[in-house]
Amino acid sequence: MKTISKTISAAIMLAVCPVAPSRADGVTSADVLRDSLPEHWELDRQYFQTTPTDDRWWDTFNDPVLIGLLRRAVGNNFDVVAAQSRIEAARQVCIAARSGYYPTVGVSADWSHDRTVMTGASGRPTGDVSGYFSLGLTMNWEIDVFGRIAAQSKADKAAYEASVADYDATLVSLCANVAKAYFQLRLAQAELAVAEKTIGNSEALLDVAKTRYEVGLSPAVDVVQARMVVGETKATVPALKASVSTSINALALLIGEYPDSLADLNEPAPIPTVTAPDVSVSPSALLRRRPDVVEAEKELAEAAASVGIAKKDFLPTLSVSAEIGTQAHALKDLFGAGSLYYSVMPTLSWTIFDGFARKAKVAEARAQMEEEIAQYNQTVMTAVQEVNNAMISWQSVTEQAQYHEILLKDAHRILELQTDRYKQGLLDFTDVANAETTVLQYENAVVESKASQLAALVTLYAALGGGWE
Repeated sequence: MKTISKTISAAIMLAVCPVAPSRADGVTSADVLRDSLPEHWELDRQYFQTTPTDDRWWDTFNDPVLIGLLRRAVGNNFDVVAAQSRIEAARQVCIAARSGYYPTVGVSADWSHDRTVMTGASGRPTGDVSGYFSLGLTMNWEIDVFGRIAAQSKADKAAYEASVADYDATLVSLCANVAKAYFQLRLAQAELAVAEKTIGNSEALLDVAKTRYEVGLSPAVDVVQARMVVGETKATVPALKASVSTSINALALLIGEYPDSLADLNEPAPIPTVTAPDVSVSPSALLRRRPDVVEAEKELAEAAASVGIAKKDFLPTLSVSAEIGTQAHALKDLFGAGSLYYSVMPTLSWTIFDGFARKAKVAEARAQMEEEIAQYNQTVMTAVQEVNNAMISWQSVTEQAQYHEILLKDAHRILELQTDRYKQGLLDFTDVANAETTVLQYENAVVESKASQLAALVTLYAALGGGWE
């Protein structure tokens, strides 16, 4: 518990020293966050995001079936496929932006055939037919003297990196949901096993009640009560079986397959073992690579770069247009002497007045950046809260599970004693029935506590942005 408490305290550090967003257009960390930050921050490589299926963290559950489901989900889930497509689209936008550094080259070729009519002094029209051939090469190039293209490329790169972070977030969320659905399946199967075990014990007590009634040692009401206990337990079985099926359906949707492909999961298996989380690295460092924090940082960088782009519109634009080619009236003369033509035209354009439109665009970009600043701070604070809540939840369910184990042992002992006293004729069957109900209650509480511990671990995994070493 001391390790966990230290972990919670270390996580709170993020509130006062979150990730410094990339500088863009003169925006510093002091402009962005409430607290001072170091000028440079560089994470160790071990803190960078890894593919969830490569996280050794899942090995703590010692469940190869779960790991297999995670791999299938990462490969098939449609949300992941959509996130991959968004990354590719953002990458192509970056390529398109970088193309502005290069000239645009084109080829032109045309042929015209004209006939003109003139009226002479005689009043009779005469026709003149001519042909004209042209072949040329054109080039346009905006020279990025004032950094407009560089600013746009920087903004697009930040958007691309944000899409990668969104993909990471999708993976982390997907794997967390798969694990929770899998644990819910094993919980339903464990509760079903408890119910079937209880039914067997109840039927044995029913036989005892019948025997005592037949020999005149117990009233008929004992038999009816014993039969009711059996019936009440059996009544829980259909809902538990339905829970097993719905859990498998949920897993099928998450891994992008039809439920028939998961028929083997109908075979019961124990709930995976629960081990205490070992967060030996700094939680604040882990939080800094949370996908949503990274995405918010990159979106802030994109917004800051957009301010720079808006400011570039106040500066001149320098471009060069060039053309070279040949022209001739006859095709055979197209490459002859004197048919070559060329032109070079550098252009410096500068908008002097546009009705304050550019000024409004800069103000708009700054307002959007302020929005991203607020969103970034909110994301960081939410991350800290989620880690704290996950740690507290883990502590709570762990302590609760310990109490449930103790209570279950006592409930079994009471049932054993009450059964013996009933057989001796010292108690009514009502006391035995109550003791049996209490055992069933704590049997379910124990397995539910184990599943809750696993869910709390998965929540911690997602809160810290994925697995860690």
